[in-house]
Amino acid sequence: MASSVIRWMARRGLTVKPEFALPWGVCDLVAVKLDPVRVRLRLSYGQTRSVGPPVRLHILSRIPEADTGRSISFRKLNEDMADILPPDALSRELTLLAGGRFVTSPRLGFFQKINGWAPLHLKIVAVELKLSRVSEALGQAAANRLFATDSYVALPGGLALRVGMSERARNFKLQGIGLLAVWHHGCRELLKPSTKDALRSEVVQSHVVERFWRTRDN
Repeated sequence: MASSVIRWMARRGLTVKPEFALPWGVCDLVAVKLDPVRVRLRLSYGQTRSVGPPVRLHILSRIPEADTGRSISFRKLNEDMADILPPDALSRELTLLAGGRFVTSPRLGFFQKINGWAPLHLKIVAVELKLSRVSEALGQAAANRLFATDSYVALPGGLALRVGMSERARNFKLQGIGLLAVWHHGCRELLKPSTKDALRSEVVQSHVVERFWRTRDN
């Protein structure tokens, strides 16, 4: 099943990673389409490396962009991150962010981020593959909406066609989950996912995208 879905995703200009580890488990397939304009902007800043782990992305999300003219003090950052990092660890993370050219210090003890390219993605697609256990797959796909712009369940062709014509299709639509019917020779989209009404986490989305950035040809 996976190879058919990967081909389907690749034809749509997506870069695919199988068995993608997430904080709550493993997603069978995750794919990203990056925005080429924003990629070029990021590279123009000399930001060729990945930002890093989720905690670093969380710190970065708390820092104002330089273009706004605002900044944040170490003291305020330390208050915001007190439940996650001690001051010495926060200082080390800021040093690493500065080394990657993601953060600058306009004056001692204050920080701004060099950005303007976020979000870096045009699309993030998640697919849960299942031979059966439709309800389980639907629950996993719903959790993936925390980061995915398009979340799917992929089922064997015959089963998918039956689900798409049954009352269970309503559950897919209510939760904004797409449905793919998969055969050896390819797959077909039976239900489109919703791209709205999801409580997406920008930090989790950034974490996913940064893992694709880490392996791209810079």
